[in-house]
Amino acid sequence: MNKFTHVAAALKTACFCQQKRLKNHLGIKGKPTSRVMDQGIDTAVERYTRICETLKAHLPGDLDLKDAVACEIGCGDCFAAADMMLGLGARHVHLVEFQPLELSHEHLAAISRMSGKNGLPNRGEIVEDGNPPHLAAAKATYHQGLLEDTRIPEKVDLLYSFDVLEHVEDLDGFFSYCGEVVKPGGYMLHKFDLSGHGLFEDPMPPLDFQTFPKWLFDLIFPKYMRAVGNFADEFLTVMEKHGFTDFKTIPIRTAEPAYLDAVWPHLRPEAHTRSKENVSLLDLVVVSRRRED
Repeated sequence: MNKFTHVAAALKTACFCQQKRLKNHLGIKGKPTSRVMDQGIDTAVERYTRICETLKAHLPGDLDLKDAVACEIGCGDCFAAADMMLGLGARHVHLVEFQPLELSHEHLAAISRMSGKNGLPNRGEIVEDGNPPHLAAAKATYHQGLLEDTRIPEKVDLLYSFDVLEHVEDLDGFFSYCGEVVKPGGYMLHKFDLSGHGLFEDPMPPLDFQTFPKWLFDLIFPKYMRAVGNFADEFLTVMEKHGFTDFKTIPIRTAEPAYLDAVWPHLRPEAHTRSKENVSLLDLVVVSRRRED
């Protein structure tokens, strides 16, 4: 054991995840939760605004969303980014999310509060009032499931996500379908977080979770309950394999050099086949374009 191995956090996480996996196996449904809205509308609006600002800042300059079709992967309980795409001219947004749709009057209120604020093009078009509120059917479609198991009924001009790719278990299957559904010449825009999640998230140092052997990490964190632990280059390699090019990678947060040097000898073997620059990438945005056929 070393100072980068957090035994108590690992045991607590393993216990929680195994209980959850057993409940899922037995068909015991947990109490529905609104992942962001549970913290209140103010917190939700703050996070939704940050998501929209980040995505908008990195949209390709030559991307014209007028009458375009967009697809968001892993929207969770945030519909603000999709609403922004409508405000930028998209005619329809497909939302792909593993969890069931969560849409309440609180979500409607948050969307309404963002309309016309902070220099964003949001207009509150995506949600319609009702009992309960519902997505505007002509402008948005919700698909529950994993992207690789979903079939979007039309090609899309833009496919995007925010803090989702780190949870994708089947990168090859995921990006294979991206290559099918994104129009030739269309774009992907992904912001993702490769640091530890849950009990292994900041303020705990962000790469400590990468010190666990893969077999032990898989035991602690069952599939679909974790950040998988892939490194940045793995995403780019699979994107390119499935027809994407013109990569633009924007680092947002990197590991501190002194910390990286200290944790480096303890990282799992896969890290040592890569450069320190690659492993140091924690938060990043990747923009790519689908090759023309």
